[in-house]
Amino acid sequence: MAPQELTLPGVAQRNRKAALTMSALFVLVLCLIFIFARWYLHDSRAQLLREMGQDMNSQASGKVALLTVWSGTLAGQVNIFVAQDMLRLFAAEVASAGVPATDMLQMARLSQNGAEADTEPPADTASNSELLKKIAPRLPLMVDYLSDFMEKNSFSGASLVNTDMQMYLAPEGVQPPDEEQKPYLQQALNSKQPVLMPVRRENGRLVMDMAFPIFAPLYVDSTGDRVVSLLLATYSVLPVTAAATGEAGNGSQYNTFILQSFGEKLQRIAPTEVSGVSDLPGWSLHDEKLPLGTRIDPGLPEGEREIYGLALPVPNLPWLVEQTLPMSRIDEKFAGIRQNVVVASLIMAALAGGLLAALWWSLVSRNERAVAEQMHKLYLVVNQQKQIMDGVNSALSAGIVLNDLNGVIHYANQSFARLCGREKATELRGLKYSELDMELARSLVTHTLAVHRAGEPFSFAEALLVDGKLRYYLTSCTPFRDENGRLSGMVSVYSDMTDIAVAQQRSQQMVAQTVNAFVKAIEAVDTYLRGQSAFTAQLAVSLACGLGRNDAETLATLRTAANLSHVGMIQLPKDLLTKTGALSAQERALLQQHVEFAREALAGIDFGLPVLEAITQMYERLDGSGYPLALNDGAICLNARILAVANTFCALMRPRSYREAHSTEDALNILSETPPKYDATVVGSLRAFLETEQGMVFLEHLLGDPQPNSA
Repeated sequence: MAPQELTLPGVAQRNRKAALTMSALFVLVLCLIFIFARWYLHDSRAQLLREMGQDMNSQASGKVALLTVWSGTLAGQVNIFVAQDMLRLFAAEVASAGVPATDMLQMARLSQNGAEADTEPPADTASNSELLKKIAPRLPLMVDYLSDFMEKNSFSGASLVNTDMQMYLAPEGVQPPDEEQKPYLQQALNSKQPVLMPVRRENGRLVMDMAFPIFAPLYVDSTGDRVVSLLLATYSVLPVTAAATGEAGNGSQYNTFILQSFGEKLQRIAPTEVSGVSDLPGWSLHDEKLPLGTRIDPGLPEGEREIYGLALPVPNLPWLVEQTLPMSRIDEKFAGIRQNVVVASLIMAALAGGLLAALWWSLVSRNERAVAEQMHKLYLVVNQQKQIMDGVNSALSAGIVLNDLNGVIHYANQSFARLCGREKATELRGLKYSELDMELARSLVTHTLAVHRAGEPFSFAEALLVDGKLRYYLTSCTPFRDENGRLSGMVSVYSDMTDIAVAQQRSQQMVAQTVNAFVKAIEAVDTYLRGQSAFTAQLAVSLACGLGRNDAETLATLRTAANLSHVGMIQLPKDLLTKTGALSAQERALLQQHVEFAREALAGIDFGLPVLEAITQMYERLDGSGYPLALNDGAICLNARILAVANTFCALMRPRSYREAHSTEDALNILSETPPKYDATVVGSLRAFLETEQGMVFLEHLLGDPQPNSA
């Protein structure tokens, strides 16, 4: 009996100890499982939010890039339009004329409705009738100019607004600016920079208004910094917002919105709202963006207003791209994770031995699944962005091409494919320059070499043969760099400027025809002036070349100014021009008025050059003895100084009704008199020119030209 009593209590005791040990281990395991489960749930939620934040930031960045390309192209189209000399000169003339905007608008409406250009202005415009009559013939052209701009660039409205914020020219149906738009117009006027206005709903469409300043031409305002008018343009933003937000369905799990920020006010561009926008009270930007986090969206149904997301700003636009997801949907995703953790915890409590193996397998497999899932999501995002960018680039009228430094094309949109004569843009990928048309290949090679040497963007104006027709293009070339910042290629954007170039050529032809007509009219009035303008023009160009001023603008200015320098003589009495005796003081004052007559006759012609300045100053002298303003040395432009020497020399070498012709040396001595009336540098260039073979030939033609008194 004794041995049994000693043995049984020992076994029980060992069992109790084992039970206590297992219980302690079980409790320890339960504590470890509980701690681990809590940590795991917290980490999984944080990881889920981080992954969503990265996805949101990636998708928002892609759509910001889309909107940046769109806004840059749109701004470039408008900037090209407002920089046209015809528009700038017209706006400057209207501003200086001071004609009321309502009168201008009414006369423009009459011209659009078929009224003749010389129709008498309405009775209520009598006070400005003369000024309005001068401007009225150009009103139909300018209205058509605005209409063509609207049609070619898909604008729903375009109008010209004066500095008093009043619309004075617009196609039929365009409304004047309202009170909400005027502060932004004033801002554009003050800052002399384009201003974008808030998106609004108009006739069932979402539109954005833009105000672009129009500066006076350099030959009207030498500073080129005076704003004489504003272009108020309206653009429908619904297509681009729809493409950016993916309303057609893009498979993304996130909601995409476009926000607009003006001052402290933040709004969401919402096509479903009556007004087209909805306020977001309580939301504020930090560093011009909405950082990743949770916030309350009052526009969502009750119970789903708490959202998680971010918003990134769009450069050069008062817009932000917002990516959000309701917290309720995040909680639904996390509920599955929580359930898995609970099940795993129960299994680990029952099978402590299998817990470590299961946990190890779970961790390893979870990481692999997370990487695979992330890569899949990244593929979806990249593919989605590629489809969006391809759609936008295909819709652009400008041709876009990306090539590397070896001449291989990696991307081209549909417009560039049409430029190359290909049906599909995909046919160009992988091709080299040598496989394209010779002119296009030369163009791309030239652009690539220029950008590679400079390492910065360049712009080129060039003419290319497309389908057998000569087309004019403005090409913007931008370096393309890899992730390390090394230059690896070039992006070229070909913008078709043919219509504008043809219009400018026609304008130049009209100016040339006008000059020829004026010259014939001048020679018909005074036979002593026959050939004077042509000789003056030829000599002035030679003198300018001798002075190193052989640029095309200077030479064209001298030729045109010389040919028109005597146009004011047409309005003088013929007996005054052919008088043989000395002129009285009254007759001399009348003769000097020919400069003012020339100014009045030529003021309405757009030469695109400082021709009028050269004509009105060529009779001024360095000592202040000239006319009409008695300007002195520093106030007389170089073109006028050259014309003064050339015109005086040609006049001295030919007879007039009141004197005989001077000899060459006498003429040079008169030009060199002191105190100097003529620029000594120009006179020196004249002496040097006359000693050349070309100068001798010129002098022979000048002296050999038959004169009226020798006929």
